[in-house]
Amino acid sequence: MRQEELWNALYSGNPATWRGNTVIPVPNSGRALDLGCGNGKTVSTLLDAGYTVTGVDFSSVAIEQCRERFNESEFTVASVCNMPFGNGTFDYITAVHVLEHLDDESLAKAVAEIRRVLRPSGFVFVRCFTERDMRSDKRKGSDIFYRFYDLDSIKDAFSDFQIVSAEVKEDTTRFGTIRSRVEALLKL
Repeated sequence: MRQEELWNALYSGNPATWRGNTVIPVPNSGRALDLGCGNGKTVSTLLDAGYTVTGVDFSSVAIEQCRERFNESEFTVASVCNMPFGNGTFDYITAVHVLEHLDDESLAKAVAEIRRVLRPSGFVFVRCFTERDMRSDKRKGSDIFYRFYDLDSIKDAFSDFQIVSAEVKEDTTRFGTIRSRVEALLKL
């Protein structure tokens, strides 16, 4: 089964796949692009911050859910490796738990596309799980492609961007498990 089909099945089976609020930096204003927008968890946060939002995801089911929830925004079914947007279209791009699903070749293509569609002096926010995250063992048997990052691998992938901030954040859940993620705000 292709990755798109696996994600479509996931969203079809559970329209509220991703819940809660996403806390992200708000470095500027203007047009924002949410990569791998899923059912719109980060889209909602971007709209609340005043951005004009476009979402992209290769799951047609997820895009349809976003279109139903957020009629003031645009949503496109596309790969983050080949986006149908003009050069320098966006002021801010978010990639919240998206890069985990890209192999090395796709990651390089996605970073090149981010660079292409981001305006000069625009910002990118990246959040990815680390190996220490409670989810790392659970995902190893999944057919959905996962990989995990450390701080250096994110810095390497975005080596031609200026690092505004980059850190590993960890929280302990009420059940004693660890949530661990790399968060980086980068500037072109």
